[in-house]
Formats: sequence, C-alpha cells, structure tokens
Amino acid sequence: MSERLSIIISKALKEDLDELKKRMNLDQSTLIRKLLDEATKGEKLNYAIEEYKNQKLSLGKAAEFASVCLWEFIDELKKHKVFIEFPSEEIDKEIDNILSGYYDEFI
Repeated sequence: MSERLSIIISKALKEDLDELKKRMNLDQSTLIRKLLDEATKGEKLNYAIEEYKNQKLSLGKAAEFASVCLWEFIDELKKHKVFIEFPSEEIDKEIDNILSGYYDEFI
C-alpha cells in the first residue's frame, strides 16, 4: 500500500531533480521514489555499520536491520575496514539460516 508524502525542497534541489528526470526519462514521482529508496537503503546500512562498530547491534541484527544477508553485510564491513567479531553461536545460527533457505530471497 502506498502513502502520500508532501515535502518542501529548495529551488536548487528542484532544479537538480528536473535535470535528472529529463536525463533519465522518468516522471518526477518515479525518480523521487527511486532516490528515496536508494538513500534509505544506504542510510540503514550506514546506521547498522555504526551500531555494529559501537557494539550496540550484533552482526546478525545489524545485517537484519540493514535488510541485507549476513554475507553482504560482512562485505560492507570489509569495505569500511570494520573488524568483524563472529561468535560461534552466530555461526551456527547462520548455517541453519542458509540450510533452511532463509537467504534465498536475497539471491
């Protein structure tokens, strides 16, 4: 189900959006949805990485919050040069998830 969202943006941002929609051959709503989706995913990932670094989220919970599979989250941690702590109980849980097909939707 969709919901309507109203925002006020600067003139410069509106001009940037207009240029993008023209170049990408998209209508304004589609472009804004695309940009919001990408930005939200990125922000969730960045937040999850910070929370993991600050030991506020476990590896599995951080990946879940970021809406990515564990292995993708580990790859992102490597890109950000974050040390990975992986307790043995989480390894067992992830093996069970893999065997049960839990990550099939991410492939």
